[in-house]
Amino acid sequence: MHEISVLHSAVELAEATARENGVDRLSYITLEVGELSGYLPVFFEKYYPVVIENRPMFDGCRLNLLTARGEALCLDCNAIYHVLSCRGVCPKCSSRFKKILGGQEFILKEIGFE
Repeated sequence: MHEISVLHSAVELAEATARENGVDRLSYITLEVGELSGYLPVFFEKYYPVVIENRPMFDGCRLNLLTARGEALCLDCNAIYHVLSCRGVCPKCSSRFKKILGGQEFILKEIGFE
């Protein structure tokens, strides 16, 4: 369960960025989590209140989660497809040889403040 450690790092980065810019209180942070990243968004939602506990800057700060679609390029026929719905197999030629184009990221996408 590495969601807690990466969530903690994202919160620390948001806090440091806010302080560098003279912001005292955050309204929201937005994380983009790739479908193929290995992270489960449900755990970010579950542990967010614990990670921001005793951080006054985060009082009332909500967590927004975006999902980055897991897409691949088939190395045999050049088709682009959704990895999860196709179970890692190209729907056009049934090849398993692919280059992942997206969906592995974990990004602190946005920091909102008033």
